[in-house]
Amino acid sequence: MAFLLVNEKIQKLASQIFKVDPLIQHLGLIDLEGQILTDQSSASSVPIEPDDDRIMFYYQVGLRRGRREHFNDVYGATEYIHIIRKKIQQIVLYLPMITIYLTVDKRMTPDEVGQLAEKIKNLDSKLLSDAIQSTFYS
Repeated sequence: MAFLLVNEKIQKLASQIFKVDPLIQHLGLIDLEGQILTDQSSASSVPIEPDDDRIMFYYQVGLRRGRREHFNDVYGATEYIHIIRKKIQQIVLYLPMITIYLTVDKRMTPDEVGQLAEKIKNLDSKLLSDAIQSTFYS
């Protein structure tokens, strides 16, 4: 089952991230190996069970993080990744030990995406720490 790592502290973090901006449509929290901690739509208060394609997608997001970190010494750490697609926008943020994947409404401007990334990075450090620590003991 994909949600062995979902717990109350991860769900609390997900809830707080959704509260940052109403234009967030979907959230995935991923550990450093690409394992899903939670996968949730803004329309639901509970996680969803991802299909095989989404599981593979999140695994690849985790792999890409590792590839990007290889260049940190030369270019500096990645702040966030913003991908604009025809129908949606995707944002990937690298926090210590957790990768956050978001889809946001197409109306969000690049400046608003940057502000959103900053707000998420500045969430309560205890909330973030508790969520990260909870993954080690679940």
